[in-house]
Amino acid sequence: MTVEFNLNGKAVQVSAASESLLVDLLRREFGLSGARPGCMRGQCGNCAVLLGGSLTRSCLLPVFRLEGCEIVTIEGFVHSKEFTDIEYGFERAGMDPCRFCISSKILVAHSLLLTELEPSDLDIERATSGVWCRCTSYSSFVNGIRHAAKARKRRYNERNF
Repeated sequence: MTVEFNLNGKAVQVSAASESLLVDLLRREFGLSGARPGCMRGQCGNCAVLLGGSLTRSCLLPVFRLEGCEIVTIEGFVHSKEFTDIEYGFERAGMDPCRFCISSKILVAHSLLLTELEPSDLDIERATSGVWCRCTSYSSFVNGIRHAAKARKRRYNERNF
């Protein structure tokens, strides 16, 4: 089947078996390796992408569902101002995630900050529960998100003046 969708701001068209999964398509057809196949059951979170602005597990998304969708991978997201807020927050918290999970941790933080610039502990716990990796402590991840939230809020306030 042929499917057309928007990938990192560009219209793309690809032919693939309808049951193929987005995580495989991104890696094989587009050379985008930021979404990493881990558990292949949607539990570890390492295959995270943004689908229409919402965090989505690409290992669960079949190609036939992509028609007309907007997909943003970490490779596209790193060019946004929102990325710089999260990068700053993680650095400020002393976070140094491994290459396997960093993209999902960044996209999880961004997804949370899209809806809440002053997230509660419960908000953060819910948002981060789907990212499995032992490379960073939970407290540094939480602090990284808090610092990123402050940076984003500051940037939004500066823009409105």
